[in-house]
Amino acid sequence: MFLIALCTVVAPFSTDMYMPALPEMKVYFGTTDAILNLTLVLFFLFFAVGTLVFGPISERNGRRPVLAFGLILYSAASFGCMVVPTIGLLIGMRVVQALGAGCMIAVSTAIVKDQFEGAVQGTVLTVTQVFSGAGPILAPVVGAIIYAFVGWRMVFVFQAVFGIVILVVVLLMCETLPKGERLDTGVIRSLTRLGVVMRNRTFALFMIGIVTLHMPMMAYVASSSYVYQDFFAFSPNKYTLFFAVTALFSIIGPITYSFAKRKNAFTMSFAFLTIPTAVGIVLLLFGHWSPVLYLILMAILMMCAAGTRPFSMTILLNLQERDAGAASALMNFAFTIMGTIGMFLITGLWHDYILGMGILCVAAGVIGGILIAVLLKKDGRHSLDVF
Repeated sequence: MFLIALCTVVAPFSTDMYMPALPEMKVYFGTTDAILNLTLVLFFLFFAVGTLVFGPISERNGRRPVLAFGLILYSAASFGCMVVPTIGLLIGMRVVQALGAGCMIAVSTAIVKDQFEGAVQGTVLTVTQVFSGAGPILAPVVGAIIYAFVGWRMVFVFQAVFGIVILVVVLLMCETLPKGERLDTGVIRSLTRLGVVMRNRTFALFMIGIVTLHMPMMAYVASSSYVYQDFFAFSPNKYTLFFAVTALFSIIGPITYSFAKRKNAFTMSFAFLTIPTAVGIVLLLFGHWSPVLYLILMAILMMCAAGTRPFSMTILLNLQERDAGAASALMNFAFTIMGTIGMFLITGLWHDYILGMGILCVAAGVIGGILIAVLLKKDGRHSLDVF
């Protein structure tokens, strides 16, 4: 659980730590918001690719060596981010860093399936998601302190050292996938297991429907520094405080799920989707009025979006009897690619980020609700009750 929790916080530490420095980095590299945001958007895109590729590979080669490779890749690229002289090279290093981070999250999720079963599995996913929620709270605070005293480049040194610490833990662990349970195929054939998993209609429809909430969630991550610092005229420290509050609610979401999991999947799914839809409507009507109101609305969104993760991953892992690596890869890919779409849309379509957030919240809730309604109509309300 310690290893899984450490791997879970890598993504928020990789993205949120340097967000307080984005305005200065824009000036340093002589670039624009849109180009600088590629360090975020492409990170999440290739993070998704990493989860998709390395999960099935771990089914063939074992969890431990694949996870160690991902950590070496991540740590080396983090050091690379520190020394780059141009925005283009920074974006390139972030791509390599993302592949390593994607490997970590895919393999660590597969380890959950290897090591835990039934209700305990759901509890483990909830606990690790709480750690994941703590990442966005700690990351901007730690990043702001490092940035204030030694500059933004040292933020990436911190990430590299963090990766090395996890690598030491991995080297001390035992392999969780015995050789007798591994796929006896080549790498390309290992990747074909992704298609096998996606042919499970219940798995595919539920996964696509529930991950829509990560679109507005990650759009908020990408746009928050500009909304608070440019539109509401916050200082970097005040922005960090407000962002940390919303991140705190991403911890409350999984905890809320752990108390509410006696409810069936039908009830939980529509609760998680209808509340953000209401948030989007309020944003469209009143979102520009006050930073406090915006904070409250984003806190509710973060709580719901984060709460879906242990809930949906527990269901999805148990909908798939075999191919835990492929299932883990697809789940993490879906979460990440939907978040990447949200980040791309918020920075590419709207100059008014608050308006864009409102539209994305409504769209995510409606699209997700329709897909899950189609699933439940075809397979029945209890098709997702896997316990």
